[in-house]
This record gives sequence, structure tokens and C-alpha cells, in this order.
Amino acid sequence: MILELNDITHQIHSIYTNGFMQTLISCVFFDIFTEMLKSFKQKETSSSVSLFGIAKHSLVVLLIFVLNVYLPLFGFQVYAQGFTLWMVVTYLISIAENWGALGLPLPDAVEKTLIKLKEHTEDKIHIDADVMKVEEKEKVITKEEE
Repeated sequence: MILELNDITHQIHSIYTNGFMQTLISCVFFDIFTEMLKSFKQKETSSSVSLFGIAKHSLVVLLIFVLNVYLPLFGFQVYAQGFTLWMVVTYLISIAENWGALGLPLPDAVEKTLIKLKEHTEDKIHIDADVMKVEEKEKVITKEEE
């Protein structure tokens, strides 16, 4: 299959009307905003951490953009939408975690869903249900490991 410039241009134009992409970009901006508020509240602001975070978010958006341009041209529109939806859900979880870390109220359904999701992650992650803050579990060092 040969891709023509007209097809690629049409796909790029269609991304601007894609509801999934609009939702993703909104979630990325709101996630960055809530992360900044959380860092100010916890007094852990750092320009290098902020720059790394913005670069990471930019790369995610660029990756999803490229996937939404090329996958539909090869007949994989469903996969492009699936990747985009997966990233939207990931960002919504991050926003909810930041929201809880700020001490703002979360609906009970959201809080319970996040707790269930976090319980199914790796054993080293612990969630404090009161503030929805992710903390690493303390590792107990035995005498054999010393």
C-alpha cells in the first residue's frame, strides 16, 4: 500500500475533530495543572522534575498523534482509538490521585475504584485511602540480607 500525501493530510485534519484526541489533550493539561498544584502544596517544586514531566507528557501526545495519523491509513482505526482511550483513562486516574493528594473531596465511587485499581498493582505500591496518596511500602530488611 502506498500512502499519498493527500491521505496523510486528511488524517491530520481529522485529528482536530477527533473527540478522543480533544479529551486526551484536555486531560494532559489538567493533569499538569493538578501536578503543579500538588508540588506547590507539598513544597517539592523542582524545575528539572517539571521539565521532565512536561517532556514526558509531550512525547505521549506526540505518540498518540502519530498513531492516530498512521494506524487508520492501514485499517487499524480501532487500535488508534483504543490507545487514545487507554491514555485518557490513565490521565484521569492521575488527575484523581493528584486531586486527592491536594486534600480535595473525591466522590466515593471514584475513590473506591482507585483503591481497587491500586490494590491490583505491584506489591511495592501502597495507597493511603484517607488522602489517596501513593507511597512505597517499607522494605523489611532481614538479618540474612545484611
